Amino acid sequence: MRIGDVIESAIWITGDEAPALREQYKNDVCRAIDDLCAEHGFEHGPVQFIEKLPGSNRVPPAPDHVQGSRVRLLVAEASLVGVSVATSHGSFVANLEKKDLERLRTITRRAWAKTHPDDVLTDKQCDDYIEELGPDTAVDMIRAQFHTLQ
Repeated sequence: MRIGDVIESAIWITGDEAPALREQYKNDVCRAIDDLCAEHGFEHGPVQFIEKLPGSNRVPPAPDHVQGSRVRLLVAEASLVGVSVATSHGSFVANLEKKDLERLRTITRRAWAKTHPDDVLTDKQCDDYIEELGPDTAVDMIRAQFHTLQ
């Protein structure tokens, strides 16, 4: 993924959905775009919606369980406009210097890989583990250092 790329998320609709359900579908595809951008560290621009007919350019046939005379693929598109600023949502991670956070992410990934060799953690997943375990680990390390000084 690069800045300027257009990302998409889509869902099949029958055309007979209630307005509330259709709005939920729009929210779902927008959330999928938000999640993809967050996972890869990008920000996206405004989301635009397009309805495409089955069999149109880059549109597969509708699945068997989606039927009706007004079946469409509701496609949400957004351009990648920038790299997201690395932020955290917890006080422990938020107060770390960038170099220390990167070190802890590396340590977290190594520890994770020992039991999950086929899985790689994202920065957000690392930050979540650091936020959860970091304060207690820091207190334990301070106590251990304190006891060695006595």
